[in-house]
This record gives sequence, C-alpha cells and structure tokens, in this order.
Amino acid sequence: MSALRRVVATAAMAGAATGLQAGPVLADPPGPHKIEVTGPTYTYDPAYSSVKTRVRVVPVGHTTTVTLDASGFPNAALGKNFGAHVHQKACGPHPEDAGPHYQNPAARAGTPLRDKEIWLNFTVDKQGKAHSQTVRNWLIAPGQAGSVVIHVKPTNPSTGDAGARLSCTTVPFGT
Repeated sequence: MSALRRVVATAAMAGAATGLQAGPVLADPPGPHKIEVTGPTYTYDPAYSSVKTRVRVVPVGHTTTVTLDASGFPNAALGKNFGAHVHQKACGPHPEDAGPHYQNPAARAGTPLRDKEIWLNFTVDKQGKAHSQTVRNWLIAPGQAGSVVIHVKPTNPSTGDAGARLSCTTVPFGT
C-alpha cells in the first residue's frame, strides 16, 4: 500500500472512530431536563448512617416522575415500611431545615394530600434495599421544592405525617 493510501486509510479510520464515539451523542435527541442526585446529604439517625440514596427526577411535558432508590438499611429495618416525600427546602444540619412537604400550588381545594404531594413510600427488602417511584400529572414549580426526606414511619394517608426524619437528600427540583 502506498504511503498516500495509508494516510487516507488511517484518516478515514480515525474519522470513522470519531464518528462512532460521537454517534450515540448525536443519536440521542435533546430530552427532558433529567436530574439525578446521590446522597443522603444529611443523616439524622445514626442507626441509618449506612443508607445511601439516589433520587431521579424526570419532567416530561406536564408530568413529573420521581424515583427513589435506597440501599444499606440496617437489619432492624428489613421488611419495614417507611414514608418518604418531596420537601420544600434543601436539606440542612437539622431535620426541620427541609421544611414541610411540597404541595402542588395548582391543586384544587379539597384535593387529597396524596394527590397534591409527592410520596415515595417503600418497604425495605431482605437485601436492605428499597425502591419507589411516583408519577404526577403536573410539574414541580421552579424553586419550590428542594429535597427528598426519608421518615421513620409509613405515611399516614389522612394527615401525610410519617414521623421523625431519618435522612435527607438535597435535589435541585425545577431549576
């Protein structure tokens, strides 16, 4: 093979390799503003210091999907139910820093709590892991939510209460 052919072939292969690397990026059209955060930012109960969280938020059109994955729960938590919710503020060193539950400001009067808040209740499996996903047919108002909090008890469907706050993961919702 002549030197010129080798240069052309090498350049063509380099271009093909570059094209292969860029291909998936170009083939993936612009999508929704996805958020993925790992945590927790703060743990308030030392018995849960080994728990790790991942929160994913996917707004599409007028719908928001929030997913919580958690692992590393202590043996005492296996098989137990916990409440988790989107809260109004970012986490802080004190459990109350995250503020109250986020509520959809466009919800009509009389809308049940479970429909105007984002609840991510879960049961810890035998491997110390948990998964929860909630889909809402509305978007989170920009700057109005800031965290996902895991509580010690399951959510009371009448009051929304789930007891003490175990951990908090700051999430930049609606930014």
